[in-house]
Amino acid sequence: MAEQDAPGAASPPPGDALRVGVVLPDTSEPNGGALPMLEILCGDRRFDLVRLIEASSGDTVTVPWPVRMVLAAERRTLAKPRVHAAPSFEAKKSSVPVCGLSDLSPDETFDVVIDLSHSEDIREIADRSLHGVWRVSSTSRHAGLSEPMTGGPASIAEVWKLDASDGAWALIAQASYDVKFLAARNQDFLREKTAQLVEHVLARAAAGLPLDPDAASSPATGPAKATMVPRHLSSVTRNIGRRAFNAVAARLGWRPRRFCLRLARGGPLDFEIGAAQEFDAPAGQYWADPFLLEHEGHVYAFFEEFVYSTGLGHIVVGRLDEAGLTVLGPALKTGRHLSYPFVFRCHGEIFMLPETGSAERLEVWRCTRFPLEWELHATALEGLACADSTLLCEEDGVWLFTNICRDSFDDFGSELHIFRADGPDLKDLTPHPLNPVVVGSRRARGAGRIVRHEGRLYRPSQDNSHGTYGFGLNINEIEELSPTAYRERCVRHLTTEGQQDLIGCHHIDVLGDRVIFDVRRR
Repeated sequence: MAEQDAPGAASPPPGDALRVGVVLPDTSEPNGGALPMLEILCGDRRFDLVRLIEASSGDTVTVPWPVRMVLAAERRTLAKPRVHAAPSFEAKKSSVPVCGLSDLSPDETFDVVIDLSHSEDIREIADRSLHGVWRVSSTSRHAGLSEPMTGGPASIAEVWKLDASDGAWALIAQASYDVKFLAARNQDFLREKTAQLVEHVLARAAAGLPLDPDAASSPATGPAKATMVPRHLSSVTRNIGRRAFNAVAARLGWRPRRFCLRLARGGPLDFEIGAAQEFDAPAGQYWADPFLLEHEGHVYAFFEEFVYSTGLGHIVVGRLDEAGLTVLGPALKTGRHLSYPFVFRCHGEIFMLPETGSAERLEVWRCTRFPLEWELHATALEGLACADSTLLCEEDGVWLFTNICRDSFDDFGSELHIFRADGPDLKDLTPHPLNPVVVGSRRARGAGRIVRHEGRLYRPSQDNSHGTYGFGLNINEIEELSPTAYRERCVRHLTTEGQQDLIGCHHIDVLGDRVIFDVRRR
């Protein structure tokens, strides 16, 4: 792997790292929301944390006392604060100069100033930053509270830029994140995840690209109100009850909220979820993450088989024909959780890149006797937890798409990273300079093979919103992919709305006119 400090970080030429100053209400003890951001700034060679600046908090929004009581109760019981490791910041913080906002030298300038204090005094240094002063919405007192209290589909994180000429704030970046049902946990989650959004915008600034042309795609919600508390308490009670029931039901073999496979005819832009043949797993299991492969005149499906009694998945293979799906047996079992069996051909051989996040590395397996015998071929990204990884082989090279978890919530659903690769050996991985290239729970996480259809390239991704893992699917057209650029746009969004027995769908693969996907039952 190319030398780097942080996952997904391309190293700039010496002296070209963005010089960043961070404004905090308390520089001696950065809170949990600030630590992930400081860790990125200290662990990524694209950026250089050159100054910590202390300013009194300017957040004037008062959280109503009933909401404060709910937050305090949740933090004492079900949503205790999590500790975010920040080894790079801890190693560097003693060498980062600290001063008050009013003590800054008149000659000191920055490439970017990130404001986590919401202080109005920040306007004093607006003209000292090349790319402006950026304010992060998630550090306000009310951030992330109203969504779980009102049943909102997603929490919105925003980055605003202060215009030094007229003193106005302009929205430059936005991302949506799934909602946790506890308000305290949702606030902590949103604050941690905002670090990815800031990293995404910093990478674009470092590359000289527009900060985010699609910034204002979703309206942000307002502050939490006391009138929201009764509904929130009722929602918390229902969620705890449902989770307890599902845990008991799983032990009894009832398979709550299970995934099933479906097979339809068509292509990624026109197949219908309701017009498909369904394949359901035996009792005590579910099937998900299907991939198709044609071999010697037959079509095979590789998929995850999750066993409720063990809490682990393994890879199973079946043959598809006019009669349906004939399960041939387990293709890969390691004693660890396995899913997402991305199976592909390269140089005349068959490989599989399954999800092995619990091993904290990528694993490529080579088929030695099709379809049931495999051997470990290569590993990469040691020490990183990755999910739903996919290789894309194009004429100009091979690309690895993967979702990396770098937070204390074990969330894989909101940052997409791309690497240039040498093929299935994964010996040489070069991070894309814009990593993470896509952020947010509604569109970042991969949902299957990247396919070329009618001359265009499409990347499926998950919509993890509405408090549901696998709420929907996006079909994204990749409009630009190069060593210096990445751009995609959503051209189709699918959900299971209107189908009373389903709550979501979260994976797709296409082979010819066959489309295989999974759906989630209530």
